[in-house]
Amino acid sequence: MLSRHFVPLLIFATAFGCTSCNSDDSGYKPTTDISDLCTTPLAPNEPLCSMAFGDTAWPGSHRGSYAQGSSPLPGPTEANTVVAEHIDLPGAPIIISFSAPYADGGRAAWSTVLGVSNAVIKVDHERFEVIDTYIPADREGDDAPTVPLGVSGAYAAIDSENQFIVGRTRFVSFFADSIEGDRSSPIELKKRIHMPAEAFCNEEDIIAGMSLTYDGHLAFATELGNLFVIPADADPDNLGDVPVISTNPDCATADRADLEIVSNSIAIDEDGGIYLVTSAAMYRFDWDGDALTLAWRTEYQTVEKPSPIRLGPGSGSTPSLMGTAADDDRFVVITDGQELMHVVLFWREEIPEDWEPITPGRDPRIACEMPIDFGTGATRTSSEQSVAVRGYSAILVNDLLVDPTIVDPETALPIEQNLISALEGGIPTKAPFGLEHVAWDPGTRTCASVWTNPDISVPNGIPSISEASRMVYGIGQRNGQWGLEGLDLDTGESRLWAPGGPGTCDPALIGVTGVLPSVAAVLQQAPGSCENSLYSATTVAPDAMVYTGTFFGMSRYVPDSFEDLSADAQVSAGIDQGLDLLDRAEAGSTAGQISVRDHLRRALVQVGTADDSARAGGLNQVSESLQAAQQSIDAAVQTLDAGGSIDADVAVARASLEEAKAAL
Repeated sequence: MLSRHFVPLLIFATAFGCTSCNSDDSGYKPTTDISDLCTTPLAPNEPLCSMAFGDTAWPGSHRGSYAQGSSPLPGPTEANTVVAEHIDLPGAPIIISFSAPYADGGRAAWSTVLGVSNAVIKVDHERFEVIDTYIPADREGDDAPTVPLGVSGAYAAIDSENQFIVGRTRFVSFFADSIEGDRSSPIELKKRIHMPAEAFCNEEDIIAGMSLTYDGHLAFATELGNLFVIPADADPDNLGDVPVISTNPDCATADRADLEIVSNSIAIDEDGGIYLVTSAAMYRFDWDGDALTLAWRTEYQTVEKPSPIRLGPGSGSTPSLMGTAADDDRFVVITDGQELMHVVLFWREEIPEDWEPITPGRDPRIACEMPIDFGTGATRTSSEQSVAVRGYSAILVNDLLVDPTIVDPETALPIEQNLISALEGGIPTKAPFGLEHVAWDPGTRTCASVWTNPDISVPNGIPSISEASRMVYGIGQRNGQWGLEGLDLDTGESRLWAPGGPGTCDPALIGVTGVLPSVAAVLQQAPGSCENSLYSATTVAPDAMVYTGTFFGMSRYVPDSFEDLSADAQVSAGIDQGLDLLDRAEAGSTAGQISVRDHLRRALVQVGTADDSARAGGLNQVSESLQAAQQSIDAAVQTLDAGGSIDADVAVARASLEEAKAAL
């Protein structure tokens, strides 16, 4: 058991980059240059790391490009004393992103703040204090862009250059430390790119979501169904042609009521697949480094009028990618928009030749379509949250309020209904209840419910998963008190409840939202609303802490100690990752994405990091086999560079990895 102030060697080496790979004098020194690569954390079911992001615990929306909302790192458990901490902010930070470690080991947490200020904040992770608040109107004066009240800008990311990138309305801003390498320095706007009109459907269209591609580009989805890509190093004064593709080919002339709408972000895989869900269909677009093309489109089932908690019609979830290894069944996962919500899995690559549609007449790309009632027998359920995924497991939460207040759309602000519905989640008689774990079985090629827990209420927050702790986290309410819920990933049993603070709102912060009559009425019924998660993501942060945004603030839950994955588990995962990368190298590469050479170099990194962990854990026999595997992979790169076949070297490396696994 480690104190939360101790940075453990194994998890640091495997989760935050390759700088310590093979640093011990007893380790193998590859002749191949691997200094530019990232390290995929040594844990089961991890997607390939993306060099576009910084080497950090949680760099972007739903953690990373796969948008799984799950982490290899530990979080709090029932064995801990957990303390809740809170800071006030001028709005709600929906997504919290963490920087890579600075020279002193500290980190910064960044977020956009939704509200009238349109602020960007930087928080010191060690002290949990605001370093700086960047409010455009205060810093830029008349040059500050106008931003209407809404959720555009909620999705953001920290890239490998430690830039905090935000796509908001029709522009993209790049923020960073004003003094490079100094996390205590103020926020500086490095550049802002106003996107050309052709990137949007029409003059009313704005950015909805964003993520980073594996080849280092920025991909953005707009509310009216456009997808466009720009380079991470784009020049604001010379942007050049912007690749654009649309889910609404006639959007410039069509009536808005006839358009497919996007109210979520996107997911991206290592082969250039970009996954976007609209109010009518699930899409895969392919990015080859230069152009976007439509790979497939599959409709899912929905109703015309969504629940009032929903931010838009159709699915309420950013697509999550399931299946991380080359030989896994690989899916994109969403919830649909039916009265009784279903979880839906779509084959994300080629549909197996022997696959039969789950229902006659349905699109064969749908691999699973399962009703979710959270064990209550309900006929109506709904979620506005992305599905948390780990391995073949999917975790869903119920957001359907009991007797929600419906505001008059003719007189209310566009976002007022969503705000009221989120706040009403803190009223015990209106709060929704229920979580459910659904899993895909690759043997039977079916999905089934693993467990339900109808007694836990996570009214509006995005859940997350910790692999090391085997826990599901969500910001819940119990009798109007907000706090951190922790459920056993394998059983659904409640293992942790950590109450937050009193949640009393500072009247000076509430501003315009507090004078809206409907909002004021809810705040009187739910006085603890400033601990309400308000659609925010539950983030598994460094040092086993869990962060969340709140209504006008940020809270975190701090355990007194934590346990990482064992050395055996980390080494086993590293061996599996090395074998997977060898499979990928032998299979070839996708145009514009990861090359055969880079698959081999990545394998060298993963096996080397596994060896670091083996030696640190005293697994000497395992280490010998891992070093032999590194030598063979290194030779494979040299053979490839000389124009030869890698088959023999890869075969020897594979045998050495199997020997290492057998010795564990």
